[in-house]
Amino acid sequence: MGFSTINISVPRTVKKDQWGIYFSLIKIADKFYPGITHLGPPKTFSISNATCETHILNFKGDLYGKQVKKRLVFKFREVEKFPTANKLKKQIKKDIKAAKKFFGL
Repeated sequence: MGFSTINISVPRTVKKDQWGIYFSLIKIADKFYPGITHLGPPKTFSISNATCETHILNFKGDLYGKQVKKRLVFKFREVEKFPTANKLKKQIKKDIKAAKKFFGL
């Protein structure tokens, strides 16, 4: 889709009512970075298993093999199914813009 993300396994304790799009904080080493997290199934692609993908705002770097922790800060909206991948991409851009505003970036 053109947005770099880190993928974190979804704990079994996560319930369907917790699925959503969140503004989040990601801890890498001893530093926190703002992000936006999708928690739930990628409905646009007809996948029913929940995933947890986070786009870290204004972050450049390689996180392969690094330990990260995620904290969900604010549920911004519900998970939606979009008619096309292009419409989803447009929504992701809007979500990122809203997250940057939320974090004052």
